[in-house]
Amino acid sequence: MNAALTDKPPSGAKERTGASAALLKWLGVAVAAAALSSTLRGADLPGVAALIASVGAPMMALALIPNLFARVFQAEASRRVFEALGRPAPFGRYLSLTLSTEALNMSVPAGAALSESVTFVLLQRWCGVPGPQGVAGLAARRSLILLANAAYVAIALALGYGHLERASRPLLGAPGLPWLVVLSGFGLLAGALAIAGALLSGTVAARVLALLKRLPGRRARAYVEAKAAAFSATDRYGAALGERRGALAWAALLLLGMWLAEGLETFFLLHLLRVDVSLAEVLSFEVVLALLRAAAFMVPAGLGVQDAGYVAFLSALGVPGAATVGAAFVLVKRAKEIVWIALGLLVFFCGRAVWRPAPEGA
Repeated sequence: MNAALTDKPPSGAKERTGASAALLKWLGVAVAAAALSSTLRGADLPGVAALIASVGAPMMALALIPNLFARVFQAEASRRVFEALGRPAPFGRYLSLTLSTEALNMSVPAGAALSESVTFVLLQRWCGVPGPQGVAGLAARRSLILLANAAYVAIALALGYGHLERASRPLLGAPGLPWLVVLSGFGLLAGALAIAGALLSGTVAARVLALLKRLPGRRARAYVEAKAAAFSATDRYGAALGERRGALAWAALLLLGMWLAEGLETFFLLHLLRVDVSLAEVLSFEVVLALLRAAAFMVPAGLGVQDAGYVAFLSALGVPGAATVGAAFVLVKRAKEIVWIALGLLVFFCGRAVWRPAPEGA
């Protein structure tokens, strides 16, 4: 009886976990609804409709291109990381994987965590990457994403420090916004270096294994012991990546291109709506709102939260009719995201037929 109790958690624990997840989900929905309402409040809705109609369908279609470049850069970066681990696969498989997981990332609460788990599975099924190499490659990719994001923050600060300083008092009621961005950049860099250092040391999985061996219950300990070889393999692959720094550097540059393409998308969309802002102004607030979107991880695609941020920044930078053009902008941006979500989900569900399981090492 006692052994059975130690081998599996009480049923109440699962119920409490489920209730907590549901609470966070509905909290995210409430935050999104309130922020979206704040975004539309004060907007001239007929003016919003007229602005969007003035763009025209052909130019709307062109608005999809920057995101395509971002996903191509992201997919090629992933391909290079796993090729460095000795698991090459056609670019098309990585692009399909990227489109699929980004659709999940944008469409569900806490999408980043779900998309990372789905990426791990699809790497095995579509690209022939076994578990230990998948863990090492995903950790390396996460480190490179953070590093590229830190570089993106540095570029935005170099070009738009003055714009952030100008927007600080209207937004915060005090100066200091640029220094908050500086601190966030250092935080991203520290996170990237911490993950890379742990991965390349070739010991992090062994340390995790040692901790897991302390779990209570015979079944849990037996399961962990059975996976000991996989943990050791993960450490070997992580350490091996240290010898392929050229490939990792190229992947980091591609991921920086991904971040820049997302910033250029905002610049392009605003100019379609005849908003007179410079690229430096756009990058100055785009980098802040990307961080805000990451912080609001329980809200799908930062819905409402990021949108309210766009309107607030446009107003702080003195854009005429900020509430109206901001509402038009976020509606166009969200419509564009719906197209990519639909395409990504289509690729995800069709991928099982299109991409047969890749043989390991293929």
